[in-house]
Amino acid sequence: MDNQVLSFEEIKKLFPDEWVLLGNPEYGENHTPIISACVVAHNKDKRTLALTCPNWRESFDTATCVYTGTFPPRRTIGVMIRREISK
Repeated sequence: MDNQVLSFEEIKKLFPDEWVLLGNPEYGENHTPIISACVVAHNKDKRTLALTCPNWRESFDTATCVYTGTFPPRRTIGVMIRREISK
């Protein structure tokens, strides 16, 4: 990807529901949220992004990885309870 600085809203529109590696992110107050950054790489799968990502350190001082979609709500499948039965 080129080193064009994009707003985070533009990044979310260009790469919906993807993991995006951002170079030199600019943060708001208290180090969150991200205001703008350069897109280094993107992929639907975070592991693939991590394994195939180019060496971002050659072009950027800092980087962060973000997901542009929404995570599904956590679901509880089951709860195991261990009980001691006294005789």
